[in-house]
Amino acid sequence: MAHASWNAAARSRTDSGAAVTATVFMAGVISLPALFWVGLPPLGAWPWLLIGIVFNIGTLRILVAIYRLMPFAMAYPLLRGTIPLAVTLFNVVLLPHGMPGLLGILGIILVSSGVILLGFSGRRLEKIGWKPVAIAILGGFLAAAYVITDVKGIEATGNPVTYGVTAAIINGVAMPLFLRANGTSFSRIMNGQLVFGFFASFISMGSYVLFLYALSHGPIGAASAMRETSVLFALGISGVILREKVGFLRWFACGLAFAGAALLRLA
Repeated sequence: MAHASWNAAARSRTDSGAAVTATVFMAGVISLPALFWVGLPPLGAWPWLLIGIVFNIGTLRILVAIYRLMPFAMAYPLLRGTIPLAVTLFNVVLLPHGMPGLLGILGIILVSSGVILLGFSGRRLEKIGWKPVAIAILGGFLAAAYVITDVKGIEATGNPVTYGVTAAIINGVAMPLFLRANGTSFSRIMNGQLVFGFFASFISMGSYVLFLYALSHGPIGAASAMRETSVLFALGISGVILREKVGFLRWFACGLAFAGAALLRLA
């Protein structure tokens, strides 16, 4: 619910890209005092932290792009619904004995079906081409890769809070550097977004640390899948608060994705 809330709040802003940037930056700022309490991760965790920056910044840039290309009711579920599928595939390829059982395979099929149906509904309702859909799915795979680096980083750190706080600070530093490299003024982006970013960063950090805790106390695919129940909260926010057209087809598509996530949890 927390993850869907701050994303919906960012999407409702006039410049959703600036809102996301401000949230990421301020998450790093509010994490600085916590660093003195939890300490720095060991050296073995730093390669995963640095690799994770690439995947996280890439995901955020895609998130901003698809928020401009399609409604929140389509963009958010499409990206988030791809993640459990991608995490499971990465598990199969990268980890020994990563092949899921029958329930897991059925869950993957349902999640995939929900994602494809979301793409179909967007094309029918908003006349959106396949390119934005493909970009959103790519964002889901980048986010899944970020999950894998988080898992490895937590294992090397031994403490999800220490890892999460450090990752937030690194991402907060990397965001303005990335914008500068792209010729974008960070001060212009932050203009009028500072207060929003401050409050949204607490919700964002709460969501992230809770997810890292789940990753360190259960199966990766299950934790990732359960996080994506945010899709249902996102659709509710989209229809009730943002007043976007949701439609039966999208509710059905997200129901399939949620059922798939539940099966992955049971697998």
